[in-house]
Amino acid sequence: MAERGFDAKKPNFLFTPCTLILGLPVMLIEDRTYRLIRLLLYTAKEENTEVTATKLQKIFFLLEKEKGVQLGLDFRPWFFGPYSSKLQDFIDKLIEIGEVDVEEEEVRDPLSEEIIGYKRRYVLTSEFTPSDDEEEKEIEAFFREWVRKSRTEILNYVYKKYPEYGKYSMIRDKVLSRFQE
Repeated sequence: MAERGFDAKKPNFLFTPCTLILGLPVMLIEDRTYRLIRLLLYTAKEENTEVTATKLQKIFFLLEKEKGVQLGLDFRPWFFGPYSSKLQDFIDKLIEIGEVDVEEEEVRDPLSEEIIGYKRRYVLTSEFTPSDDEEEKEIEAFFREWVRKSRTEILNYVYKKYPEYGKYSMIRDKVLSRFQE
């Protein structure tokens, strides 16, 4: 068997990234996304607050839009504002491997008492230590600012600043009317 050595003309990866985004192998961006999800959940635990599915989506949307952190999450307008199926895949994988737990609470119709949905809360179950990296500290401060806000406050901000992402929202008008009273 030939010995594997470094050849500047040929990339020598231990993994084979099939796509590059901004010159970075996709696996590096995925590792960063997993770490940032855990950082958000760690920050929420420190702040003694919850991260719902909606809150997670909106905070990561704002991370990309307002902090310029490019994770390639491809947010689209959806039923509750900006939504990334890629971000959901990341959180589902963390749940699958036991690093994150999901707590579900039934949401019932107030008149019929029928179950109409579930409120999902994500909780970090694995050990996590924030980095001393300056960029990660800035992101942690950003997360701390947003995780303290209610879901409704975050939605109100997103719907007003990025109206194109609220065009399919089933709750936009209700959320916006609460802040105009």
